[in-house]
Amino acid sequence: MKSINISVDEEIYHVEQPVSTINIYKIIHGQGSFEITRNRFSGKWKVLVQTDQNAKLPLTPIGKAIEETLGVVN
Repeated sequence: MKSINISVDEEIYHVEQPVSTINIYKIIHGQGSFEITRNRFSGKWKVLVQTDQNAKLPLTPIGKAIEETLGVVN
């Protein structure tokens, strides 16, 4: 399992990639946990599951950091 910490607007997000061959990432934050993925055709990030439906996740900066640090499975 790969993991990194990402800082966005002074908030820390812990990102884990449980399986290196699958394009699903788990994000743990004080507001709850999220599972996100990247569409391989459009390149857009989307939330698959989140524990708090009212929580907002800055997908673009987190996705960019994931692409730069962990890489994305196509």
